[in-house]
Amino acid sequence: MKRVIFATAVLALGIATAPTRAHARPNRSDADLKELLASLKKPDPDDRRKAAETISDLCKNGDADFSGEVPALIEALKDKDAIVRGEIAESLGFLGPNAKAAIPAVRGLLKDAIPEVRSKAAFALGGFGEEAKAAVPDLIGLFKDRDERVRVSAAAAVGEIGPGAKAAVPGLIGLLKDADPEVRMNAAASLGAFGAEAKAADKSLVALLKDRDEGVRGQAAETLGKVGADPMLAVPALVAALGDKHPGVRGDMAHALAKFKDKAKPAIPSLTKMLKDADHGVRVHAAEAIFEIDGNTKLVLPVLIEGLKNEDPFVRGDAAHTLGEIGPAAKEAAPALKALLKDENDGIRVHAAEALAKVDRASISDAIPVLIEGLKSDDKTLRAEAAEALGEIGPDAKDAVVGLTALTKDKNKDVRKSASDALRKVQGK
Repeated sequence: MKRVIFATAVLALGIATAPTRAHARPNRSDADLKELLASLKKPDPDDRRKAAETISDLCKNGDADFSGEVPALIEALKDKDAIVRGEIAESLGFLGPNAKAAIPAVRGLLKDAIPEVRSKAAFALGGFGEEAKAAVPDLIGLFKDRDERVRVSAAAAVGEIGPGAKAAVPGLIGLLKDADPEVRMNAAASLGAFGAEAKAADKSLVALLKDRDEGVRGQAAETLGKVGADPMLAVPALVAALGDKHPGVRGDMAHALAKFKDKAKPAIPSLTKMLKDADHGVRVHAAEAIFEIDGNTKLVLPVLIEGLKNEDPFVRGDAAHTLGEIGPAAKEAAPALKALLKDENDGIRVHAAEALAKVDRASISDAIPVLIEGLKSDDKTLRAEAAEALGEIGPDAKDAVVGLTALTKDKNKDVRKSASDALRKVQGK
């Protein structure tokens, strides 16, 4: 099983603002789903494996509704083939609370003889969220599993379960010293889910700012801002780490400092120097941090507007997002944002339209058509974001009613919810 990370991935220099990539959406009929379920009972293990893998992919993408087939999936957890057991466990986790009846059976797989099955079962329990809190003691027990994949998934799962798993905090702090970097990264990420309940981790997290793995360093920084770490301890350490050799980590440090708001003012001189960093993405993150810490828009706007023209789509997306967060005070960026409405990347077009609507209300008429077009994207995340942006615009986005109404029947449940919420706001309900 590959890396399973509960928190936002680090080192991508940006978060929700990264450009999206289009993926074809499977068009599965009820008959197709029934055929897949029937294939889980075929004598040939290859047939069962293919069916299980396809079901897992469909559940992961939210492109098919198996919520009414939970009993059949629970039965498949008993399959003699380890791949089938693991894939079906994952499928149930992707269904989340709608499949909570499967929790006892999935929990039972935490004792499976095959490490990959234990790993996928742990991952699945995280998908059930708070509903799986009874499994927390078992997951904590897996922190000592000999297989690093299992430790990774167990660490990630308790963070996804949330407050009900706070008993895992001491164990997660212990995992920050694990030999495997992915385990350390996931442990750090999950600690962030417990907020102040995990404040005792602050010294261990500060130590990880010097970890040999750049991903761990970046995640430790991000988590410091979430657990309410002592600014007297965290801010100087983060400032020192702004000199990291890896540009992604430098950006993560700047982003983490922003979470300390005015308590990070001692970092302003160092962040100001970063506005001239050799890496465009780092400059954008430094600008974002300066704005969050002391609201100095005059200093950061030139850097952010420059970022909108960068050849790297991640940088363009981050810059647009930050300008949108600044709002009307960034009105001078409106012309550059309008230019991005014709960007070759559909994700950037949506990000730019969303930001434009926030910085210049007079330009909403330019943003709305781009957002309406975004509702038709092949990427579910982009469809949801476009819907949410239209909802924030409100009644002025009445031209989007048809598109939003169509999206309330989207195959993806998250998209349906975003569209329904947006439709109510646009219709003034």
